Amino acid sequence: MAFVLGIVIGVWGIWAGICWCLQFFIILVTGRRNKQLHEQIQKWFEFYVKSYEYLYLLTDKRPL
Repeated sequence: MAFVLGIVIGVWGIWAGICWCLQFFIILVTGRRNKQLHEQIQKWFEFYVKSYEYLYLLTDKRPL
């Protein structure tokens, strides 16, 4: 399960990184955050934290 979670987190992390870059430039130009990009980044970060809590045996709840 750790291998599959690592792949999912890695691929989704690439997408979150692209969203972060886009968000940075949107904030520079407009001075405001884009709500959809913020939600994408937040969902990835929440999944990342839940996955590593499970992998480091800090919780019994599965992230999926």
